[in-house]
Amino acid sequence: MYERTHFDDRGKTMELLKPIKYFNFKDCDQAELGAVATITTGCQYAQFEWPDENLQPFTLIEKLVGDSIILGEPKYMRVSEREKKKFCFLHGDIISTHNSSSSQLGNCVLFDLPHFVLHTKYLRIVANEHLNSHFLLLMLTQLRLEGNIHRIAKQKGSVYYVSIEDLKRLKILVPTIEHQKQLLDFHIRA
Repeated sequence: MYERTHFDDRGKTMELLKPIKYFNFKDCDQAELGAVATITTGCQYAQFEWPDENLQPFTLIEKLVGDSIILGEPKYMRVSEREKKKFCFLHGDIISTHNSSSSQLGNCVLFDLPHFVLHTKYLRIVANEHLNSHFLLLMLTQLRLEGNIHRIAKQKGSVYYVSIEDLKRLKILVPTIEHQKQLLDFHIRA
């Protein structure tokens, strides 16, 4: 890998290529996804289109498009305060499509919205202390691009789905936190 450096000399721009000090992926440990992240389904309670005195309004995710989260109109649900805490997305959670069309299967997005969103039809993947959430998102995207998600998927009609247990068995590379940050820095600059 090489890094491009620009120099401005009397109005001229020149590029100098210099090697980037990088780590070797062969030195990284491999781990099952379930050993380094928690994967959960969302709240399965009935959703209603209209308000009622026993129901509360909640913002839900309508769909994931690319790396964007599209929110839908509020739905109304009967959910306790304890369940709200259990099922709300937190900053840094990864949202993953696990039951969809072939083209959307395994799509992942990092949750970074500033307001309360209830976790319902998508999977929530939370990195443990050995993984940076941004790095885990990069690894999950790589698994998807390499076809690993589709290889473990099952199909029913036109819908593809992946079980949590199958996802947990997928292997990912787990470099040190310092190397994860280094890789992310390089990825952002690229």
